Amino acid sequence: MKPSGLVLMLVAVLVFITGGVVGFNLLTSSADTAAAAPTCAPRTIETGEDVTPNLVTVNVYNASRTAGLANRVSVLLQRRGFLTGTVANNPTEIETNNIVILASDESDPRVAVVEAQFGGKVTIQDPPPTLDPDGVSVLVGSNYATKGLSKKGETAKAVSDRRIDVCLPILPIS
Repeated sequence: MKPSGLVLMLVAVLVFITGGVVGFNLLTSSADTAAAAPTCAPRTIETGEDVTPNLVTVNVYNASRTAGLANRVSVLLQRRGFLTGTVANNPTEIETNNIVILASDESDPRVAVVEAQFGGKVTIQDPPPTLDPDGVSVLVGSNYATKGLSKKGETAKAVSDRRIDVCLPILPIS
């Protein structure tokens, strides 16, 4: 074998061994993950402060057969300044043709601000234990499909009669 062929073979074997060692180390090493940054900043609404839409997270659930109704209502609420929570089909056994607000406390000022957004009959019911407790949850029924939000809700706010802890989303700077 010529000396140049021997050198070429030696280099190829070294590359193969180095690749195998580096590959094995990468395969068996733990992943370097960055610490998860917080997604929201805690804020406390004190007694006597105004509760405005920008402090209320609203989960909207479609309780009708109209496709996309929960999303449309959620977008309308966003335009009024509400924070978006979950938007999905009705996860409960509750059936409605109108608006149902799921809240364990009817006197919660966040419920009053959300209720003011809808014209007509709004029912408030206790939420099932399986529902996400964050924010105010709204079920939208089929009779609401042709309606919009109430004009009186455009400037809705309530005065807090209690201390309320909310978490406001942190928007990443891109």
